[in-house]
Amino acid sequence: MVSVFCVGLGEFFTFSAMVLMILSNIGQLTENMVSRSFRYVSINTQDFEQSIRSIANQNNIAVNGIFASDQNSPELAGNGLKYNYEWGLYNFCAGQSQGSSTRSCSDKSFVYEFDPIKVLQQDINQQLQPYVSQALPATTLRDSSYLGSFTKAANILAFIGTVVVGLSFLVAFLAHRFAFLLAALLALLAAGCLAVAAAIWTAIVYKVRKSVADLGSNPGVDIEYGNIIWMTWASFGAAALSVIPLLIACVSGRRSKY
Repeated sequence: MVSVFCVGLGEFFTFSAMVLMILSNIGQLTENMVSRSFRYVSINTQDFEQSIRSIANQNNIAVNGIFASDQNSPELAGNGLKYNYEWGLYNFCAGQSQGSSTRSCSDKSFVYEFDPIKVLQQDINQQLQPYVSQALPATTLRDSSYLGSFTKAANILAFIGTVVVGLSFLVAFLAHRFAFLLAALLALLAAGCLAVAAAIWTAIVYKVRKSVADLGSNPGVDIEYGNIIWMTWASFGAAALSVIPLLIACVSGRRSKY
């Protein structure tokens, strides 16, 4: 009975961790209500126009508007900025926060990196591209190499953690004490990957937010933590909690299927 209870508890935790990471993986992939609800980080640019106008006026450049007239227009095509940008594991979407027809998403690629300055420069019309970097002083937000490399590593670890915690959940169904041991080891590996991924993303968003706050005056971009970060932390906790009951099941279980 002890073995059965522990297996059930361990499976509950690994299943919870797996579901949380599956939801994290589908974040921003499509425009449906579920996918659009999950993000690693979001950037609101609705107050950014004043900063661009100020710099453009200093260079005697007229600015008619920096935002796309159609918030559903393709990304990275110089159609104008979107009001809100949200990054997932494989792409980002941008536009208005409400309504599926008022956003568009970038092309998808494996472990998409977080490079906001590049996105803003490619979205705004070509004449104003140089002013984006001028409006955002040399802070962490402009460090494309740092942000890109670390978030790509974090996304790889998040993907690995998703796969491994899923394997842990499935392996325990073999109902053998050595299968429980393997499931526990896989859950431990998954927990390690997820913890590092969540820690990197937490640190990245914290540094970006702090670098903007340290400017004294906000240039017009508001950066917010995404719920995927907290879901990844929760998934880490669930994976870690599954290790002990699975090990107990291994020790107390029979050599054959129970």
